[in-house]
Amino acid sequence: MSLLGIDIGTTGSKAVVFNHSGEILASCYREYPLYIPEKGQCELDPEEVWKAVQQVVLSTARKVQKKDPVQAIGISTLGDSVTPIDRNGNALARTVIGAADRRAVEQASWIEEHYGRKAAFDKTGTPLHAFCTLPKIMWFREHRPDIYEKAWKFTGWQEIFHVRLGLNAVMDYSLASHTMLMNIHTKKYIYDLLHTCSIDVEKFFPLSNSIRIAGRIDYPYSAQLGVNDGTAVGAGGFDQCCSALGAGVLEPDTAALSVGTLEAITALSNECRLEPSLLEGNYGLSFHIIDSFYIILGFVTTSGAILRWYRDTLGSQEVTTANARNLNPYDVMIESTSEKPSSVYVMPYFAGAGTPWLDAMQKGSVFGLSLDTDRNDIVKGILDCICYEVRLNLESLGEAGFNIRKLRAMGGGSKSERWMQLKADITGKPVEVTEVSEAGCLGAAFLAGQGIGVYTSPQDILEIAKVKKIFEPKQSVFKQYEDSYHHYKELRSRIKGLVL
Repeated sequence: MSLLGIDIGTTGSKAVVFNHSGEILASCYREYPLYIPEKGQCELDPEEVWKAVQQVVLSTARKVQKKDPVQAIGISTLGDSVTPIDRNGNALARTVIGAADRRAVEQASWIEEHYGRKAAFDKTGTPLHAFCTLPKIMWFREHRPDIYEKAWKFTGWQEIFHVRLGLNAVMDYSLASHTMLMNIHTKKYIYDLLHTCSIDVEKFFPLSNSIRIAGRIDYPYSAQLGVNDGTAVGAGGFDQCCSALGAGVLEPDTAALSVGTLEAITALSNECRLEPSLLEGNYGLSFHIIDSFYIILGFVTTSGAILRWYRDTLGSQEVTTANARNLNPYDVMIESTSEKPSSVYVMPYFAGAGTPWLDAMQKGSVFGLSLDTDRNDIVKGILDCICYEVRLNLESLGEAGFNIRKLRAMGGGSKSERWMQLKADITGKPVEVTEVSEAGCLGAAFLAGQGIGVYTSPQDILEIAKVKKIFEPKQSVFKQYEDSYHHYKELRSRIKGLVL
């Protein structure tokens, strides 16, 4: 018997089947496009996402059906996405992406004026900003009242997965506590804030813990996914929480570093510490998928997304080389760069600034171009500056009392040893890379396994999540990057608030 974990992400979905010891039996990935209908907006087509989800689950489940049939499916999904659906689970509009969509700036300002930024943080644990779910739903009510009225529910992809398989949909605490819809102290919807914003609480699914089994799949849904009737489906959780669990991060001095479309730093706490310093740094405190733990989340809004942008707009030469040599274009891009700090600074705010600024309107920019700048300088500038942002966040979290001693990296970007060593050298922190780079799928599968009794405790993940390699920071290189890092911080301070 086996466990399947699916990670529904911003630019693609991946399914991985594991045996109970955490060994990969099958995997499949499908990419889908992002849509930019207007300036500042970013969306996914729900039917394209669902098609990809079905394809990856079906492909992997079929591969193990004879020897190790899937007994449970766990779900890891992107946070703060919003999709209005009807009673049949049909989408009434495209999925609005979380940290990449900036349409709800006015609505976030309205909440601050009429409810208060600190009041909202003290009850939800979430710093108020346009990326949150609540202001996005307000945007629908104000700009698309026809959709708001028709919508049975406003959902994330966790609930859509449940609904389309005929299950009793729930939103787990880890995802709900990122939305500004839930009171972090009571684990219930925050009725007074919803009333202030004139949002009907009936437009949301019930709340649940993460290891709950949402139901078991019967025909015809089981046939669509290539699994047996009665296969269990877990409630699931926030992708960064699943990644942290799948990487075996269970100690507060170790932060998970998820290197994907965006770059997330997930630190753990066993206390609900809603301190002013967290709010000042725009760090949300929310529920973990592990009971009794909380997470503090820092992030860079565009990491792999910038490399994808470069690949698709400027990287034709690297793509051609990669195709000719049967290599990954990203490997070609990264391996061709210099080991020295780049003289080009690519400010990675292509979808607004993440923490600690958390400015949805901030623009990306490129500095240091000259006639002798080549393609490799630009790629290295992208890599360097994303690492600088990680270091900024680690320093800011330290000032808030969360001291991170080491990083544990996972995700597609963690496969690049060159980039992982660079992260260690620039941050001055050891970077551990796990054997399973798709830790989000492993964490989701583990959750489902815990839900059906395969695992008895979160500590069981330590027998599964193994560290493959540790990249120790080289002090000589760390010092070499000091001047460039300070130049980066100076440039950053000068462009703060840049809106074109």
